[in-house]
Amino acid sequence: MKVKKTWVSKEAVVSKEFIDMCSSDRVLAVLLKNRGIDTKEKIDAFLNPLKRKLISPDVFLDMTKAVERIKNAIDLQENIIVYGDFDADGITSTAILYLTLQKIGAKVDYYLPDRATESHGLNTKALVNLIAKRKSKLIITVDCGISNCQEVKFAKGFNADVIITDHHEAQEELPDAFAILNPKAPDSLNPNLSFEEIQSLGYLAGVGVVFKLCCKLLESYNCEDFVHEILPLVAIGTVGDVVELIGENRSLVAMGIELIKSGRHKGVQKLIEAIGLSDKKSLTSENIAFGIVPRINASGRLDSPLIALNLLVSADEEVLNETIKKLNDLNAFRQQLCDDTFKQAQLMYEKEKSSNKKSIVLFNQDWHVGIIGIVASKLVETYNKPVFLMTKDAINKNIIRCSCRSIIGINIFDILSNHKELFAGFGGHKMAAGFSFDENIVKFDEFKTALNKTIDENTKEVDFSCVNVFADMVVEASEITNETVECLSKLQPFGNGNEAPLFIMNNLSLKEYRMMGQESNHLRLLGSQNGLTVECVKWNTPDFNLPDGAIFDILFVPQMNEFNGTKKIQYLLSDIHSELINQEKYLSEIKILDHRNKKDILNQVIDFLGSTKKKTCIYIQNPKLRKQVEKSDIATQIAFSLDDIPVEKEQLMLFEAPISKESFMSIIKTTGASIIHLFNFLPDSQNIDSLISNLSGMLKYSVNNFEGKISVNRLEKALGVDSETVLNMLSMFDEVEMIELDQISNDEYLIKSLNPVELSKIKQSSLYSLIDDQIQEINKFKDFYINSDVNEIKEILS
Repeated sequence: MKVKKTWVSKEAVVSKEFIDMCSSDRVLAVLLKNRGIDTKEKIDAFLNPLKRKLISPDVFLDMTKAVERIKNAIDLQENIIVYGDFDADGITSTAILYLTLQKIGAKVDYYLPDRATESHGLNTKALVNLIAKRKSKLIITVDCGISNCQEVKFAKGFNADVIITDHHEAQEELPDAFAILNPKAPDSLNPNLSFEEIQSLGYLAGVGVVFKLCCKLLESYNCEDFVHEILPLVAIGTVGDVVELIGENRSLVAMGIELIKSGRHKGVQKLIEAIGLSDKKSLTSENIAFGIVPRINASGRLDSPLIALNLLVSADEEVLNETIKKLNDLNAFRQQLCDDTFKQAQLMYEKEKSSNKKSIVLFNQDWHVGIIGIVASKLVETYNKPVFLMTKDAINKNIIRCSCRSIIGINIFDILSNHKELFAGFGGHKMAAGFSFDENIVKFDEFKTALNKTIDENTKEVDFSCVNVFADMVVEASEITNETVECLSKLQPFGNGNEAPLFIMNNLSLKEYRMMGQESNHLRLLGSQNGLTVECVKWNTPDFNLPDGAIFDILFVPQMNEFNGTKKIQYLLSDIHSELINQEKYLSEIKILDHRNKKDILNQVIDFLGSTKKKTCIYIQNPKLRKQVEKSDIATQIAFSLDDIPVEKEQLMLFEAPISKESFMSIIKTTGASIIHLFNFLPDSQNIDSLISNLSGMLKYSVNNFEGKISVNRLEKALGVDSETVLNMLSMFDEVEMIELDQISNDEYLIKSLNPVELSKIKQSSLYSLIDDQIQEINKFKDFYINSDVNEIKEILS
């Protein structure tokens, strides 16, 4: 099912007075009003985040208590442990508190749990090590701890104090910690704060909360200037945790970015160079989100979070260079692993034939627990359904762990709450969650059935075939000027709650269209509106096959593009709509590559599959041919037959002739591929007598080995014909009393009896000539496929 994207403009009505207040720029005025910035004071504060006065750390009621306990530990030279988390927020939080405590003379070390074996938060095994072996008397959590009541009690039993700094939702029962700094915990903030201040503090990431503690500690030791050394890491952690970039978060990120631009923090500077940002003065929150954060997260996802932590706390040149190489390698591995896992998950989902289901629930024991959340998000974007991806725990193979992602309108946390008795543990919020369960207690199939039932019952009003994409406003080409685009930069930093402005422009006429890049997977087009020409780019996209002069609409973000000293506006396309983007109408524009007469090229083709980046699928119906490609894992994974045609592919390879014109058209339309490779690795024609012999042998094998159960789907693949031919042959065998069948399901039958029958008697059946005609039709189309030129094949496609 292809998800339809409906564009919705949320354009606010603005008065002339308000436009004048916004430098007489209507576009800027609408963008600010859309974001709730509707007064002169709010405009000044929003457009000048560097001038914002930060909320005092003293608004946390336990702040003085926490600082005094830390100062006492420093005076007594007690071992302090910073206990963090393995994602970007947890790692940066650990780094800034560790560096701050080092600066003020503390005897400090850190502990980061392992994602695969420990999961989030405190655990008693780690606490035993920290208290018994490292002799810690004070443990300070960052970005975790608010739900660890039992673990805090355990630490107290060994005379170790725990100070919790966290930003996650607090449960009804709070840990009996020495102090709790969490704006979401009951009675944690000064009751005299305004609503705006409480809201702003509630948006803080874990690194934002611990930053407040660092500020108070540095103030107590007259080291306030050190704040400038840690603010770059606060910006990275805040962006990495995808919290709302409004209120205080907006200022923290803006300040951190400015300090990074000025050359603060050696490790971050080296990482910026490594991601290929030649001009750090142009650094944005998007560069952090898509360049820096994934590398930091990759260490915790695939190896040890200590690798990324080294980058943030070390000043040693050799250590930094080695760490950056590791992070780049891990990030590249993560990208490949995510791509591979996504393809596997997509293939599993499509083969399930469950497109009518309202969720995607998949399990593969070999998937890496560190990346299934990323893949789940990508599947949500593709299919607009809640996704549950599961794999086995790295240590306890009886435990299955799951990452879940949802869509607007379906609260995944509430869905899971209906089944909490099945879980060993679960947590999350309405859009993302995770859980684990013991398969000795509940089986995957049982859980999947229960989960799908709950989702069906709770989503009767949800339209999964359509998703709304919200844009800021509809604009004309004349409104997007150099000055307007430069003005948009004042709205940075962009992120959750303050997304980059997204515009709709309608009724452009196509002047130029071409695919570019080594893989021809990037689109560049020129469109015109009222005499003005605009340049558009869409990265990583299939060919839309738009003809010259086509009228189209675009959803885009404008940006300044500088090349050879010349600046020009370029539209980055998020989506494109046109009545002429119609696969059936423009099938004749499909690119066909003819390899039918090439000999001994199967190995070359398999090598090509390992290097192409296009979404590719291979049609193979004949079982002998399928066996020939089994030496290639890639080819085996993407091969399909008529019963399981995949969707949304860029490249289609026909390893053999389809069995009919109708099946040929079905393969082309369903895959949606714009590049088709024609091969002929199976030139032999079918023969009815050999098919009868093969089917007889298969039926006998099923009786001897599978208690007589047969699947039409499997027989279809094994014989290399369609299901109609298989069913006609079974009916023919029944007519001559060779077999007696009971139907179990749409696809499965049970052989109640199987008797030997001479071929001469089978030929007397009324169905024999019908089946022979069907096979001759198959051979006729295969002959057409093998011997026709490309133009003749294009004709039947059109």
